[in-house]
Amino acid sequence: MVSRFRMKIDLLGQCVLVLAVILLLYLVEGIRWSGSILIVLAIWQFISAAHLLYIYRHIRRVNYLRTAIILAVSLPIWIHFIGNLAYLPLAGLVLWYFIQTIRDTIVVYRRPRSFWDLI
Repeated sequence: MVSRFRMKIDLLGQCVLVLAVILLLYLVEGIRWSGSILIVLAIWQFISAAHLLYIYRHIRRVNYLRTAIILAVSLPIWIHFIGNLAYLPLAGLVLWYFIQTIRDTIVVYRRPRSFWDLI
């Protein structure tokens, strides 16, 4: 079972990075900086999904991992061809995982706590 503490840290980290992307994109209008933070957020989410799949056997993360690998391989090509618009599929992937993390956090917080989940 996934612990509340693990989901809380994962969701908090993603919220901070999503907020940083939004603030950089709208306030500074820095597409380069927001793209860099977006890539950091995607790496955070990929490591989180791999951890959930490997340690907790969370099978729903497989679809995200497959899509993220395909997007990571093709992102440099799309950046070369269409420029900054290539970050839109990455933003969609980040949003997909962020919503999935929120749903899983709600499920984890609704279940009864066990003795081992005291953190």
